[in-house]
Amino acid sequence: MMNMKNMFKKATWVCAIFLAVQACEEEGDRIVLGDPSDFVAPEWISTATAPAKVLDPENEQDEFETFIWANAQYGAPVSVRYEIEISRYASFNPDSTRTLTAVEGTTTNDTRWSLVTVKQMNDAMLALGLPGFAESTVYLRVKSTINGITNEPLYSGTIARRATTYRTSDCGNFCSVGIIGSATPGGWLSDIDMRLNDPTGVDRSTWTVTVYLLGGQVVKFRALDSWDTNWGSSDFPSGTGVQDGPNIPIPTDGYYKVLFNDETGAYQFTLISNTYSQIGVIGTGVGGWTDSDEKFLTQSGTSGAAAHVWTGTITFSAGEVKFRANASWSNNWGEEAYPSGYGVANGPNIDIPTGGTYFVYFNSASGEYMIGPTANAVPYTSVGVIGPATPNGWDGPDENLTVNPANAYKFSRVLTLIDGELKFRADDAWTVNWGASTFPAGIGVQSGANIPVQAGTYFVTFNSLTGEYRFLK
Repeated sequence: MMNMKNMFKKATWVCAIFLAVQACEEEGDRIVLGDPSDFVAPEWISTATAPAKVLDPENEQDEFETFIWANAQYGAPVSVRYEIEISRYASFNPDSTRTLTAVEGTTTNDTRWSLVTVKQMNDAMLALGLPGFAESTVYLRVKSTINGITNEPLYSGTIARRATTYRTSDCGNFCSVGIIGSATPGGWLSDIDMRLNDPTGVDRSTWTVTVYLLGGQVVKFRALDSWDTNWGSSDFPSGTGVQDGPNIPIPTDGYYKVLFNDETGAYQFTLISNTYSQIGVIGTGVGGWTDSDEKFLTQSGTSGAAAHVWTGTITFSAGEVKFRANASWSNNWGEEAYPSGYGVANGPNIDIPTGGTYFVYFNSASGEYMIGPTANAVPYTSVGVIGPATPNGWDGPDENLTVNPANAYKFSRVLTLIDGELKFRADDAWTVNWGASTFPAGIGVQSGANIPVQAGTYFVTFNSLTGEYRFLK
């Protein structure tokens, strides 16, 4: 039997809808809505999938696709707002979902449609943080709400589309911003690369990194691994950096979450004090969600930066997992990214698409995780690119990238390349090399295909554990 609280809530909601539509009725002819549990969600008429398209800026006002759906049914001819939502994930995580287009209608019509232009599709995909000049998959659904009231939306099922985006630049003001100085693991020799703070949003000026810094030492921010553009200030923990400003003092040892805006120069350092006695991996990918299924990682050390770094070899089945601390759900991390990402507190499950035995890296201060082949578990001394797209061709020598002093699996460098092909390889030898058929981003595999490259100056990033690479310009 329905309790009185739920009966009151349902009655209130139906009355609210009734008041919203009453103004549209003729005197003496009142609309009566059905039970909300009988409402019918909109349903796609457009196909579940479609051939991939290449978006072209010269045709940005042309039609990308006209999306069609069967209208929602509320049991009365009410005024309805329909929105096509777009997401980079099929789960429609709120942080990765945007409105592609919206139209008005009523339930008296059987179907509704919305024409989406090439520009609308391209802008929406870029706003989700998807890379420019690369093919990506997005997911769409129809959301319906009754105009004039606040009510629970109805959602259609999901369809998928693939498209290659375009942009004048794959970056904002800069393709890379780093932190450097005597307080950092790389000293004054190598930058610690930062990443966009909101990779799924439109803010491409705010950068973040979580890094172990030494007290009594100093840092500065700079762009593109060069002193041509650098920021500094005498203030801590927050301030505004200026070009060629003074070094920023770091008073205390510890892991810090750092935010920096390359437009305003504003920065913020926040000390992270949490440490854990255990870090485990749990979920259907390792057997299930019960405590007995959890697989534990090994702490790299008990002090300094090493106290937050956990690694191990785990055999997975296809499924979902999360990281958690001290065999408890009080502190857990997840994210909809694979094979690497930055887990957030209470975030979504990490999907493991293919079973196998993998080497796992996790940083409990930053939430960064990487899952890669066990053959790549030991970091390489150097990683470079070689091939006709580089100045020295296949004969070499390699154009070696710079290792990130805070993470020995991550390499980067600004490179000027020509039209042609290249591969990544380790330690200037063909024993370990990575290739793939996609550009400007992909996942290289051992002895894979040559990577096709378009001429340009790029900020190149590579992960030697996962094989992930990107060419940003």
